[in-house]
Amino acid sequence: MTEQVQRSTIGSAVIKSIASSCPPTNRIFAPLNIPWHRRLQTLAVLVWLLLPWFCLFLTICFLRADSWYLTGCFLLYLGWMGLFRTYYKEGGCRQQWFRRLFFWKWFTGYFPIRLHKTCDLSPDRSYIFGYHPHGIFCLGGFGNFATEATSFEQLFPGINLRFLVLNSNFQIPFFELILTMMGICDPSKESCNYILKQGKGNSIMLVIGGSKESLDARPSSEYLLTLKNRKGFIKVALENGASLVPVFSFGENDVYEQIANPRGSKLRSLQMTLQQKMGYALPLFHARGVFQYKFGLVPHRHPIDTYVGEPIEVPKLAPAEITPQIVNEYHKKYLNALTHLFDTHKAKHNNANASLVFVDDPKVS
Repeated sequence: MTEQVQRSTIGSAVIKSIASSCPPTNRIFAPLNIPWHRRLQTLAVLVWLLLPWFCLFLTICFLRADSWYLTGCFLLYLGWMGLFRTYYKEGGCRQQWFRRLFFWKWFTGYFPIRLHKTCDLSPDRSYIFGYHPHGIFCLGGFGNFATEATSFEQLFPGINLRFLVLNSNFQIPFFELILTMMGICDPSKESCNYILKQGKGNSIMLVIGGSKESLDARPSSEYLLTLKNRKGFIKVALENGASLVPVFSFGENDVYEQIANPRGSKLRSLQMTLQQKMGYALPLFHARGVFQYKFGLVPHRHPIDTYVGEPIEVPKLAPAEITPQIVNEYHKKYLNALTHLFDTHKAKHNNANASLVFVDDPKVS
């Protein structure tokens, strides 16, 4: 009897510990007794979100430095970036030791981000992975495929993957060095072809909806994917004979809330105009803060579960052989495969009634 009481006491203590580390919905400020591992997770996410701004701050410091030596060296670095740098379009300088840092375990553990394998992928071919949805910052895509925190190299041995992001990220001094060490590259056609032509196993991960899709990223049972007329990745797959692999992340749209901006509204028109001029979208999002839970730019702690689907074999064709009919055929196959992947796993994540809606790029009014 005494042993049963002890077990019950221990179980109750564990439950109380877990409950105290998970903030209730009516709590405003973070409690002081949060476990250290959760503090480290929050710190990792905060560091990653602030890193581009810190790199811009360093840029200003070097340009305004009193030392002519520091300023001169930095100007040489900027000149090299503008005139000679090519690695971000040639597969990057991926460093596995950097991708395996425990820091990334803290980052993925915050949500947590989890990677699910649905089938084996043979290393004797190349692949184009399509990531959906974009979300606000594509945090699931970054955690799963730009780091080894969720064990991509163990789950898919022989697949040498490059995660592709907006070119504007490579225009930030110092930040671009960190990205290339993680194997992150430019998403241009030139970059895609270079990676895929390196041989078997060399593959790319495209966030096909692009930054425009972030304007539709909000918690909802209806996922708006800007995929209806995006077919450039199909042409790249046909030119290289690369198999297509759909990838879907449940929870990607749930880590941030966004101010209402329905298509056709004045706010959406303004956002689209700015996106055209600057090259990236500006969603008006919010979540929680570092020390309080009501408002801020730190994402909510919400699980992101990423499923890698079955590959669609694609023939290798000469550019002259790639007709609109063939492109449409494989585009339809891809949409069907993505829908099947979504429908197969949505009930596991309280999304039994959820649906995918394929939409066009919104027009600027």
